[in-house]
Amino acid sequence: MDKPHVLIIEDDAGVCELLFTCLSKAAYRVSIAQSGEAALLEIEEDPPDVVVLDLNLPGMNGLDVCRAMRQDPWMSKIPVLMLTGKADEEDVVAGLEVGADDYMTKPFSPKLLTARVRALLRRGNGSHKTSFLVEITDKTDGPPETLMVKTLGKCELRIYDRHLSWVEEFSPAQRQLMAMLVATPAGRISQEEVQAALWPDSSTSRARSSFDSLLLRVRRTLDQALEPFDSKKYLAVKRGYLCLENSRVDAHEFCRLIRKGTQQFAARDFWPAEISFSSAFSLWQGHFMPGDFGSDAATVFQDELEQLYLETSLTFARLLSENKRYQQAAKLLHDALRYDPTNDDVNRLLYQLCIVQDRPQQASQILKQYIENLARDNFTEPEIQEVLQGFTKVRPAQGWLVANSGEK
Repeated sequence: MDKPHVLIIEDDAGVCELLFTCLSKAAYRVSIAQSGEAALLEIEEDPPDVVVLDLNLPGMNGLDVCRAMRQDPWMSKIPVLMLTGKADEEDVVAGLEVGADDYMTKPFSPKLLTARVRALLRRGNGSHKTSFLVEITDKTDGPPETLMVKTLGKCELRIYDRHLSWVEEFSPAQRQLMAMLVATPAGRISQEEVQAALWPDSSTSRARSSFDSLLLRVRRTLDQALEPFDSKKYLAVKRGYLCLENSRVDAHEFCRLIRKGTQQFAARDFWPAEISFSSAFSLWQGHFMPGDFGSDAATVFQDELEQLYLETSLTFARLLSENKRYQQAAKLLHDALRYDPTNDDVNRLLYQLCIVQDRPQQASQILKQYIENLARDNFTEPEIQEVLQGFTKVRPAQGWLVANSGEK
């Protein structure tokens, strides 16, 4: 099940860290924006289930952010908890009048704040579900709800409490079509490309007829499994392209957050980078499953995603280790080795972390496992010895993590 997404809008780094820690421990996916303008963009790119909002923000203040959200028909559905140092009655009234759902003052109890967020999630989920059903049954205008497309670790389509499993509900041809569609970051693919991939030996007219028939079956499956649902709002054909609209693909979101975190890391904005990486890795539940469904494009995208996952695991592990969070860093690297057991960079960093923590036995075990994996991949003894150069029990010099972080 997807973790509920909580967006923190707060410019104080200490408060951000406390909120991030307590809400992450409560099994929420947490992201952070440090200005009102950045928060509104974040809401559009990655819609949260609840917003925790400070009033004193640089530029656009918290009242203005809440007012802007309540004036937007789509954002107005998102529950807002105001968290601020302003405790006067007038401030509380002002916050509630612009549309806040709850109000807490600093200093605050993390346990109480988590309980309030949980209460808003229960209230918000119910109201969202009701509004969606009204939209379908009454045919009211307005943007359709977002369809969540799960591709990492499993293939599933979700909209509120309704879900569809690709493996159980789609035929092989339907799975292949969806795999081609979600493998493109733009969420669109030309009919000609689909026809050439699925019916390479058919005439143009026959391939077009097959495409129309396959799309019709996919839509029918979606409408039946996700009822009430209008698949034409999500799978549309426009100017010769099949488009996936009003949807959020977890693999694409993973890439976006990794790019964001990498840029922040390069700018040495380490705390925001950690938030972006944490949000990205919370989405990673396994490799890109559509790459197993017979689409060449999806197979290529699967390989690209796993390479991105491995490279970013190294960066994120160094960032965690700089803050002495060695256990989290080691777990991250152990997870990465499941995808590439003979990755030299991952094995070396994991080994070095053990040496830094004065754990020679664990370091030896990592080295032993690495040697076994190399031998399993048919490395010769001289090749293995060459690979193992530099695996010493000497503690790395001060600053080794930062010094190595830009090598790749």
